[in-house]
Amino acid sequence: MPSRRRPRLEALSLLPFCRGCHPLGAAMAPVHDGEGTGSGKARHRRKRRRTGRGTGSHEEAEKMGTESRGSPPAQSQDDDPSAQVYARVVKQVRGMLAVDAEKKRIVNEFIRSRRTGRGTRSHEEVEKRGTESRQSPPAQSQDEDPSAQVYARVVKQVRGMLAVGAEKKKIVNEFVRSRSEERVLTVESEFCDIDDGSTKSLKARRVALMVSQSIVSLSSFAGGKRIRVCSGVVLRLNDNADKPMILTSAMLVRSLNGDNVMISDVMVKVLLPSGAETDGHMFLIDFHYNIAVLEVSSDVKLLDICLAKEIAHEGDVLALGRFYDSGNLLCSQGTIMYQTSIFGCSELLVSNCKITMAGAGGPLVNYNGHLIGINFYEKNQTPYLSIEIVSRILEHHQSFGKAIVPWLGLRYNALEAVPLKTLERIYQKFPETNRGLYISNVAMGSPAHVAGLCVGDILVECGGKVLSNPAEFGAMLLDTCKELTEIHDWENTGASGGNISIEVVIKQQKDGSTTLKHIAADLIKEIHYNRWPAPMPSYKAGWINVTTQ
Repeated sequence: MPSRRRPRLEALSLLPFCRGCHPLGAAMAPVHDGEGTGSGKARHRRKRRRTGRGTGSHEEAEKMGTESRGSPPAQSQDDDPSAQVYARVVKQVRGMLAVDAEKKRIVNEFIRSRRTGRGTRSHEEVEKRGTESRQSPPAQSQDEDPSAQVYARVVKQVRGMLAVGAEKKKIVNEFVRSRSEERVLTVESEFCDIDDGSTKSLKARRVALMVSQSIVSLSSFAGGKRIRVCSGVVLRLNDNADKPMILTSAMLVRSLNGDNVMISDVMVKVLLPSGAETDGHMFLIDFHYNIAVLEVSSDVKLLDICLAKEIAHEGDVLALGRFYDSGNLLCSQGTIMYQTSIFGCSELLVSNCKITMAGAGGPLVNYNGHLIGINFYEKNQTPYLSIEIVSRILEHHQSFGKAIVPWLGLRYNALEAVPLKTLERIYQKFPETNRGLYISNVAMGSPAHVAGLCVGDILVECGGKVLSNPAEFGAMLLDTCKELTEIHDWENTGASGGNISIEVVIKQQKDGSTTLKHIAADLIKEIHYNRWPAPMPSYKAGWINVTTQ
């Protein structure tokens, strides 16, 4: 019996099946060792791909696949291109996985140490360990080590992200803190330089206290939002006025884009010296000279300031104001300077008092406590409009409802404010001239240009009076217009171009001669208004409720 069954087992053992693919099961199929015909192995591979059968382990299958891909005995494995490609791919994938794992470990350890500030190793130890773990063989320099370069880039990126995160956190904290403060609006800053205890400062303090009850602060609002703040001074338009008014800068209500229009639906609050607030109502506004006058309710008691009797062009002065948020009195001491303002208004004079925008519209007083001008804000100096100009503008508005201002088409400066190189050329032409106004600009086609005035000429007299400073000349022009308006009834009939004749004496730069000129001036139009550039308010944005009384 055994002799007859053995041939069948031998026959079965010759079939090209592995243990897991034999039809009779793993017990009946002996494992072949790869010997046999190539055609049988090919059939076996095709059958496995079709059926997907087999219960062998992954290692056995991989071994079988390797054996099934074996080359003929005459060909070595190193010569097989597919085996070489497979080996290279496996090596690259393992290298990439190792680099990614190392990067992840280093970044996690670095971030954990930065977050907690704890641990058994310092940041330097972690960095040192990471460097040591990526050291290349002795024959390879660190600059050529890819892992070291990757680490450096990762550390740089992490530090950048941490820095950006810290900056964002700082900005957010500041914003939240500003929104949670009780006062969310803080306009500009206070100024005061008379607290140093010097003799001059003590005198200045006495003057400031003497006029303090005439100094107020004003703030404009639109839509419940604060727009600007200014200081103001209480004065009477004339001796017969029923109640005092508040003089300030038109910047308080001027459109923020610089146009010569008022802010729509603007409201003005006035902070009084007592700390009380009241509503201010616009009485008049002049965008050419950048001044505004407001009135308050009749039951508010205000102390008006004394006016200077003449134009001041030298001496010590005080620039005063009041801070809206705190109500504090502001004061800066200085001297009148022979300088030119950056603003287009030729009549402006300049002091070296240092104020902020909170002091714009505030008074400039001498040490007698008399008002000599209204201040405007400029970064490096404090220009002011003389009270002689202001008082004439107020007279025009009272008499005619507006200021009657001539347009000559000139820009002029005092000789004392002219640069030395220009002044030398003037004295070479006019060695005996020490007073007058230097013409710095003449508009093409303007009345002054038609009359023959040129840049470099010197204005010496106007209406028979010697000129010494721009404010004096501006006051003379306003007086002339007032007289002509009353004579010709321009208030009702209107004035036309050429009706205003201005007589001036000039020294001509081209030949050094002294000549009498008649300028047929035009009435000023809005296109010729002075420009008053002002920085945007720098307070923190916020909203408040404003109610009218």
